[in-house]
Amino acid sequence: MGALTSETFLDQLINNQRRAIRYYVFFALGLAIFGLIIIATGILSPATWFTNASEVAKGAFSWGGTFITSLVGLPIKEIVDRKGNIHIFENIRGQLGNAKKMPKAERDRIQKQLEDLMWRYVEKAALS
Repeated sequence: MGALTSETFLDQLINNQRRAIRYYVFFALGLAIFGLIIIATGILSPATWFTNASEVAKGAFSWGGTFITSLVGLPIKEIVDRKGNIHIFENIRGQLGNAKKMPKAERDRIQKQLEDLMWRYVEKAALS
């Protein structure tokens, strides 16, 4: 069995993806909270007490909403991509488990295919 298709290596890749998902979730939540703080600051600002409150609130909603919608989408896309990677790695790990029960020739063929698949993943990760 190759190094790229060992169950330990696949488990490590899966754990790395899960850790990255946690970071992206915290990052997305942080950005959303920051956007909400911008909105709340604009609404509760002392400037709204003395000037045209609707203009200040409208500006705060505009900036805060833009901040939330444009920046929070990036971590969410990454989360979806990482969950897809986890699914792929778990599928490969399952295929390795099934291959252990097969005759040697068939097992070697499947392991070679999985090794090629993992090399393509490593190339893709290295180039992006």
